[in-house]
Amino acid sequence: MAIARRLIYQTSEGVGEEDWYYLAHDEESGRTYVIHEWSRKRGDGYSPGSEDLELPVFLMEEGAAQDMLRALIGNLAREAA
Repeated sequence: MAIARRLIYQTSEGVGEEDWYYLAHDEESGRTYVIHEWSRKRGDGYSPGSEDLELPVFLMEEGAAQDMLRALIGNLAREAA
């Protein structure tokens, strides 16, 4: 299964407190969604995680990552016109 990913937003609140948001497209199924990955400092180590978010669910929320995706969609629409 080939998944194409494009980083749309990342944030860091210090070492070990990081988030990455990717626009993802599964080339086999045609599914397009957002992958949210994170790393959190826990004691002497790190606790990474990941979740897949459907586009409508992701875009219903307010935040910088959602704003970046909206801007990317708007730019793509202007380029296509």
